[in-house]
Amino acid sequence: MKFGPGTDLKIQNKEQYEPEVYELSDTKTNEKVCLATGFTRHNLMKDWTAFSGTEASQIVEDGKPTGVYNQVAVLEAGQECGNTTEKADEPCAASLEPDEMVNLASLTVFGLRVIFMKTVVFNVLMTLRLWISQ
Repeated sequence: MKFGPGTDLKIQNKEQYEPEVYELSDTKTNEKVCLATGFTRHNLMKDWTAFSGTEASQIVEDGKPTGVYNQVAVLEAGQECGNTTEKADEPCAASLEPDEMVNLASLTVFGLRVIFMKTVVFNVLMTLRLWISQ
C-alpha cells in the first residue's frame, strides 16, 4: 500500500523464515544465478552483495499472496553466492516419478479418441453407402 511519495506500507507474517539459498549454473554458457527462496521479510536479502541490485518478489498461489518471497540475482564472473543451502559436491538431481492416475487418464483419453474415430469412419461409410444405393 502506498500513502503518497516515499511512504510504503508492507504487511508481513509474524513468523520469520530464513532463506534457502541455491547457486545454479548453466554448463553451456558458464553463467551463474543465485536463488534465495522461502523467506518472509521482503528486504531480508538487501545486505547480501549478490542481491544488491535486485528486488524480492512475493510468491502467489491461486491469485493470493502467500507472504513468502523469492529473489534471484545473476552473478558476475568471480562473484560468489554466499552461504548456500545446497552442498557444492552434491549434484542437484530432480526425478519425476510416474503417476498411476496420469497414466490411467492418458489411456482413457486415448480409448475415447479411438472410439470417436471409429464412429466418424462408420458414419462416413454408411453415408457413402446410402448415396451410392440411391
